[in-house]
Amino acid sequence: MTQRTCRSAWARLMAKVYEVDPLICPRCGSEMKLITLITDPPEVAKILRHLVKIARARPGVDPSALN
Repeated sequence: MTQRTCRSAWARLMAKVYEVDPLICPRCGSEMKLITLITDPPEVAKILRHLVKIARARPGVDPSALN
């Protein structure tokens, strides 16, 4: 699989699971580009803790699981 094919498959899967297109800007509706994917668990937890702190966490994120 090429990188472009992987990106496309990822976006289709996310759209199916969350019923939104992850590559469409929720503010203006423009197409966005995926520039990186964060897979390091401590970094992901750090970002999620920050989003919870500023009250922007996605539904389904359990704040107690991030400690």
